[in-house]
Amino acid sequence: MKKNNLAKDFNTKTLFLFALPTMIMMLFESLYSIVDGIFVARFVNIDAFASINIVMPAILFFMGTGTMFGVGGSAIIAKKMGEKRYDEANSDFSVITLVLLVISLVDILICFIFMDEMLEWLGATDVLMPYAKSYFQIILFGLLVFMGQFLFQSFFIVAGEPKMGLIAVTSAGFTNIILDYIFIVWFGMGIEGAAYATVISSAIPTILGIAFFFNPKKTLHFTLPKWNFKIIRQSSINGSSALVNFLATGVIAFLFNHAMLKLLGETGVAAVTIIAYTEYVFNSLFLGYCVGIAPVVSFNFGAKNRQKIEYVLKKGFMTIAALSLLTVFMMLLLSSNIVQIFSQDNAALHAIALMGFIIFALKYLLSGINILISVLFTSFSKGKISTLIAVVKTFGLIVPMVLFLPYHIGVYGVWITVPVAEFIIFFVELYLFGKIIKLRRIV
Repeated sequence: MKKNNLAKDFNTKTLFLFALPTMIMMLFESLYSIVDGIFVARFVNIDAFASINIVMPAILFFMGTGTMFGVGGSAIIAKKMGEKRYDEANSDFSVITLVLLVISLVDILICFIFMDEMLEWLGATDVLMPYAKSYFQIILFGLLVFMGQFLFQSFFIVAGEPKMGLIAVTSAGFTNIILDYIFIVWFGMGIEGAAYATVISSAIPTILGIAFFFNPKKTLHFTLPKWNFKIIRQSSINGSSALVNFLATGVIAFLFNHAMLKLLGETGVAAVTIIAYTEYVFNSLFLGYCVGIAPVVSFNFGAKNRQKIEYVLKKGFMTIAALSLLTVFMMLLLSSNIVQIFSQDNAALHAIALMGFIIFALKYLLSGINILISVLFTSFSKGKISTLIAVVKTFGLIVPMVLFLPYHIGVYGVWITVPVAEFIIFFVELYLFGKIIKLRRIV
């Protein structure tokens, strides 16, 4: 086996370049997801576009489950590789993959049985229900490859091959864009065309991942698993913050949808959908960098190399701060143009979404740092702290505000909840992380 790239000495440039494929991968992944929305908004109708956001909380749960095992498991396995326990790492990776397969099958069964009840609870009106149901059914048929995509993108990095993840996602992205055009524009398949394009394109990273990890010459590969269910518990706990963050996003989308339906009807839901799509893109920049450097931290954590860890942390915070300022500048500069892509000639939708877009830009001053600290807690196998913070942020801050503010100050109450929560949670995370560093609890 060749030496894992996580073991090399990094400087500012090489650390950024190591994370860059993951950044591009996640950015491209978010962009091709947005392309679905653009095609549906322009070539189907605004109601179909809004219905995607109705289904989004369920899709976020699936994404969160795959990411939970990917991020939580990869941190533990990278640590074991740093400790030179390669056979155990390969076996545990194989167990995680099999368990996620079983979970996916159970999710498919449950969702098909309770499809109508689930969509009604999520807020599908009589207008949105047909679109939401058509889209969700097709996504469920492709759930196995959908979950695999989010699992493997974390383990490509642990294997020291982040470029492989980039190749997989960019291939899927171009495929999705082409199929969107063919299915929606040429064949007139409507929202079903967008769903089929998503499922088929998601199969590409999963198939490439299976082929990659079946190669025994790779530093991380599938092997005959020894049924260590402890790794499932550890991965679930350590990566639970990722799942909670996805669930939190789903809960927020659910509450925003209901608030907007009452305040502005289906047009309000469409405006929230525009903000959700753009938030996904900008968050992917932060998350891509953080996930990209996380295995380096976990590997050196296992190797007990505190000096390297401190260097990565210093450069990580500096890079995220620069990305945060750049993101806010880009959002304010391009806000009207981005909203126009989705809203077309719908003046009411454009005005509502533009207001939310500008207010939401404030959250990016600190949300990048919040994401980095959360990922670092997981890298140090302290995922419980990240999970607790995510729960407090969602259910202690955002949920009470979105249940109260919109009904007293109107639409502004919807838009300000997330920025305010990000600012408050920043100080909580910074305090807890600083306390751990000060007490030298890392190594």
